[in-house]
Amino acid sequence: MRRLSFKTPSGSQAYTITRRSRVTRRLHLELDEHGGLVVVAPAHWTKAYINSTLCQNTVRVERFLARARHRKLQPLLYVHGEQHFYLGTSYPLAIDTGPGRKNSVIFTGDEIRVGTGQLKAGNVQGVLQSWYRQQAMQVFGGRLRAVAGRAAWVGDRPLPLKLRRMKRTWGNCSSKGLIKLNTHLIKTPLPIIDSVIAHELCHLEEMNHGKAFYTLLEGLNPDWRRDRAWLRSEGNVYLQ
Repeated sequence: MRRLSFKTPSGSQAYTITRRSRVTRRLHLELDEHGGLVVVAPAHWTKAYINSTLCQNTVRVERFLARARHRKLQPLLYVHGEQHFYLGTSYPLAIDTGPGRKNSVIFTGDEIRVGTGQLKAGNVQGVLQSWYRQQAMQVFGGRLRAVAGRAAWVGDRPLPLKLRRMKRTWGNCSSKGLIKLNTHLIKTPLPIIDSVIAHELCHLEEMNHGKAFYTLLEGLNPDWRRDRAWLRSEGNVYLQ
């Protein structure tokens, strides 16, 4: 099948078309064995009409891809050589183990080297998650101050920050001004981290998602639509 593509807020999305006799009224979306998008369309729909329909439903398509790919993700095993993300790039794990070895993580720039006394997946996972949390607190704190410096409404108000590992939410801001960020966010690129922080900082001024909120967000992060689309389509990969 010939691969086609259409434009989405996060870039070009490739797909293939297939036909089935029982599909007569609207599009159905599937993944192929490689995780690619397959569009099942009524036989009488032209390629141009299919493409137009996809372009008008980019949010639906990106949500489908995020959810479907999440279901297809293989669980992490925390073994030597397995790829893990940090700041948007994947690195292999290098595991050092032995009696009496202290828990530690060293990021070399080429690999994430984990030291642990016992070579068990649970041990490696625990050590790695603790390191991610430490890195997140350091990186998020710095980025929070940097982005807040461009948000005039923040002023001198305190910016309490709390970290949580969450399955679906990247961040939130309470009515008392407490900002919570997902620890998994440390695995994404820095521009995405800044984008989530910008979103939550705008909630310090506007607690809803009304017009005033998006006016603030547009000024603080003009690329928020692109970033939101990226998180919807790619973010599930980082939530492990």
